Amino acid sequence: MTTEFGGGEAMELGVGVHDALSAMMVERAGFDVLWLGSLEASAHLGLPDNNLISGAEMADLVRQVRAVSVLPIYVDADNGYGSDELAVRALRMFTAAGASAMCIEDSAFPKRNSLRVDGDRHLMDVAEMAHRVQELRKANGIDIIARTEALVAGYGMAEAVARLRVYVEAGADAVFVQVNSASKDLLLPTLRELQGMTRLVLAPTALPEVPAAEFARLGVSTMMFANVVLRAVVATLPPILGRLRDSGRLADVSDAIAAIDTVFDLTGNRP
Repeated sequence: MTTEFGGGEAMELGVGVHDALSAMMVERAGFDVLWLGSLEASAHLGLPDNNLISGAEMADLVRQVRAVSVLPIYVDADNGYGSDELAVRALRMFTAAGASAMCIEDSAFPKRNSLRVDGDRHLMDVAEMAHRVQELRKANGIDIIARTEALVAGYGMAEAVARLRVYVEAGADAVFVQVNSASKDLLLPTLRELQGMTRLVLAPTALPEVPAAEFARLGVSTMMFANVVLRAVVATLPPILGRLRDSGRLADVSDAIAAIDTVFDLTGNRP
């Protein structure tokens, strides 16, 4: 399933979700893919996105989402949870739970969320990451998306492209290049260098002004609007709760919350 744009471009459009209910709303909105990001999953558990969640916890989330949605599920597996063995175990759990693809990045363990711009970053050795991709490929499960944090870590465009080329040679089905606000100017030129290498997957949170159609023209096959649902909840819920606490009357927030029948309709009509 893909989304087509006016100029003839087409790509899969996905949204980051953190539970079954958010997955149902994204599917109902007409998107093509569900992204189970580590930021969303970590925040849902009240945790920072620093390699604190496990493959088993993410597999549980996959099962919950698969029970209510038929859309492809792409799972963010961080750096494989610290070892080849843990990465392969996660792949097998994700496959059994109904995932469609597993994304693994080359951040050294423990990772830090890509969008943060403070502090130093360290990456795995290229050979170590390539070996992990090879081990995942030998496990013969779902698709493998190899993601580089080279731009985020300040290694530059040439290093990012070289790393992704090695990961493709190791068996990755698709590649993903990540940027944050400090490295966002490198994304478009890097995508031009990657065109034709393999499938390109992207979550361009740091470039909110760039339309999906432009990324499609640069060869991106799947684009994720990661963490949008999470941030929408964080933006809208606190003011509503504040008004409710101050007034002590449900009527004073009724304009800001869904009718109960809307909830009944959403949860009573599964695919």
